[in-house]
Amino acid sequence: MPDLRPFENQSADHLRLVLETSQIGIWELDVGSELAERNATHDRIFGYDEPLQEWRYEQFLEHVVRADRARVDRLQKTAIEEGREWSFECQIKTAKGNLRWITAAGRPIKDSRGNTIGVIGHVVDITSSKQSEARLRLISEELNHRVRNMLAMIKSMVKMTARGATDVESFSEVLQGRVGAMARAQDLMSGHSSASLLPSAILAAELSAFGSFENQVHISVEDETELSMSAAQGLALVFHELFTNAIKYGALSVEGGHVNVEIQATDTTVFIVWKERGGPVLDAKRDSGFGSILISKALAADGTSEQIFTPAGLECRITLDVG
Repeated sequence: MPDLRPFENQSADHLRLVLETSQIGIWELDVGSELAERNATHDRIFGYDEPLQEWRYEQFLEHVVRADRARVDRLQKTAIEEGREWSFECQIKTAKGNLRWITAAGRPIKDSRGNTIGVIGHVVDITSSKQSEARLRLISEELNHRVRNMLAMIKSMVKMTARGATDVESFSEVLQGRVGAMARAQDLMSGHSSASLLPSAILAAELSAFGSFENQVHISVEDETELSMSAAQGLALVFHELFTNAIKYGALSVEGGHVNVEIQATDTTVFIVWKERGGPVLDAKRDSGFGSILISKALAADGTSEQIFTPAGLECRITLDVG
């Protein structure tokens, strides 16, 4: 018969390796003395670089934050009285003063008469998981907020577009263009670069959507800063309407016309000036169209936009709050 003792020794080594690499703290509490035996990982979880000479239940409770302490104490004492397993999550303050999250579980050890004489259990630091959960909740809340804002904007845009449409085909074409502008802003947000929601990036995205007008549009950037998603969507709509109107009636409707866009910024504000030059004589009715109404309202609480119809051509002055 083969000797299994070397294999048993290996199994114990494997178990120790698993416990150490998985960062699981192991403890065994004597109910009578309230002293606990632990492995080194247990004490490291509570902020001790070297194992303590002794560890009592009261020491553990002192590490549990005040808001969780009574609950955790009640869970353990009830479990011991009833002789059942128990588990919990709570925050602790380590010996180094750091707040951490742990999960712990225990199982009663009983004597021959069924009395609980001890508890054996484990403890694991789950701070990273808790932080990930918090980030996920924040992202979900932000996504819900953005979706609500986007739906409200689309609802308003549909109503406004319908008022100015003369037939279903023109309504569909204009609405698709405006929704497309919002989609392009959303695509920019999905980019990995921190520059993805800069005003110049939004302007370039809208310009590329209209085809071959690059030679007639000159962009000057003195300074700029990344915008919020709400401001970026509003600005995309403003640029979309300005391009649409310039191509239909303004400077981009003729070969000799051009548009100059100047972008400047301070710590709290982005200033954008759109200037059309070399186009046909402006029609005074252009100021009352639904595109003009959309330009004036698209930025909502994120800023303002004002169109000025000068003899030289249209100017649109945009101010965005970023502070």
